[in-house]
Amino acid sequence: MPIKPIPKKKPWQTERVIQGRRLHDNSKFYNARRWRKVSKAYKSVNPLCECEECKEKGLVKEGNVTDHIRGLQFLLDKGLDPYDWRELQTMNTSCHNKKSGRDAHKNKIK
Repeated sequence: MPIKPIPKKKPWQTERVIQGRRLHDNSKFYNARRWRKVSKAYKSVNPLCECEECKEKGLVKEGNVTDHIRGLQFLLDKGLDPYDWRELQTMNTSCHNKKSGRDAHKNKIK
């Protein structure tokens, strides 16, 4: 019977910790096989960037990131399915980073 390999801890790599702007570590969700399959399938059906910013400017760009429209943590807190295609959109990297930055700092502004 095959033996599961023991992952080697590299001494120069520090343990990943949640950064100051992130309240929740979602890396287990995004690294899971099910999410990767859903994301790949969604991007193959919707290959163009669907963000509001690009639509307003009339731009058509290739999307390479599958994003949760209302945010993963919101969906998990409300008990909604994070794999539901109605909650997903395809974005390019720059638009996704802008949206994620705004969402991350939304709670800090008072």
